[in-house]
Amino acid sequence: MRPITTQEIIFRISGDYFKVSERIEETTTNDNFYLHDHDIYEILFFLEGDAKFVIEGKDYFLDSGDIVIVRKHEMHRVYHNSDAKYHRAVLMVEPEFFNIHNCPNYEAQFLNSQLGIANRIKSDHVRSCGLYDAFKRLRRYSKNYTPEDEPVVVAIIIEILYLINRVGRFSSSDEHDSQVVQVISYINNHYTEDIDLETLEKKFFTSRYHLCKIFRKATGLTIHDYIRRKRLSRVRELRQSGKSISDAAMLSGFSDYSSFYRTYKKLMGCSPKDYVDKVYMDM
Repeated sequence: MRPITTQEIIFRISGDYFKVSERIEETTTNDNFYLHDHDIYEILFFLEGDAKFVIEGKDYFLDSGDIVIVRKHEMHRVYHNSDAKYHRAVLMVEPEFFNIHNCPNYEAQFLNSQLGIANRIKSDHVRSCGLYDAFKRLRRYSKNYTPEDEPVVVAIIIEILYLINRVGRFSSSDEHDSQVVQVISYINNHYTEDIDLETLEKKFFTSRYHLCKIFRKATGLTIHDYIRRKRLSRVRELRQSGKSISDAAMLSGFSDYSSFYRTYKKLMGCSPKDYVDKVYMDM
């Protein structure tokens, strides 16, 4: 059971294929924030805090006004350097949004980047390119939202997606352990195969003890747990394409259905019978 911090929800709204929220944690603990991924796009507008955002093993030390882009299936979490107040606004957009609102070209920035590559727009460029003003309007309309306001909220979201797609100045990570990033990249390309510590030892010419230590420090997960989460993410994706749970589990790298069942129950806290295809993970 994760500890609960004092939290103030400024607003939280949902519409057709999008969700917007703003919240404040008066005090923070890293026990409340964990590595995860999801099937939708996340755009986080960082307002206040003493934190870094970790995406696929890369660290982004955040300044007020930064925007962080998280694409589908990127493993990510926020890490707090102190218990300072954490204030952010988050826009979640489902892939279907782009087609339903006739702006498929605006999805390019989310589709055409490798996992963990260039995830932050720094605050000075956020202001100069118009994203700051657009997010300010989105927050204002969302705070006093009624269903009649959905057209204007959708219009602002489309503008934000348009601006992000035009941005050419995404920053790379501030610092990272290159070996951890290499291991994560290897896992991302091979997690449906049989990966064990012996394989990684030979591949990266290092001891399993050292590898486990630096991986846990960078991600908060063991290598085994990271692989299992990547496989579950793939199961979700295959389920959405119409595969049965058992077929999706086998295609995602689980040796059999019982192995998938145990992993799912342990990590998700319920049985696959309670499976929900679309999961919103709030940051």
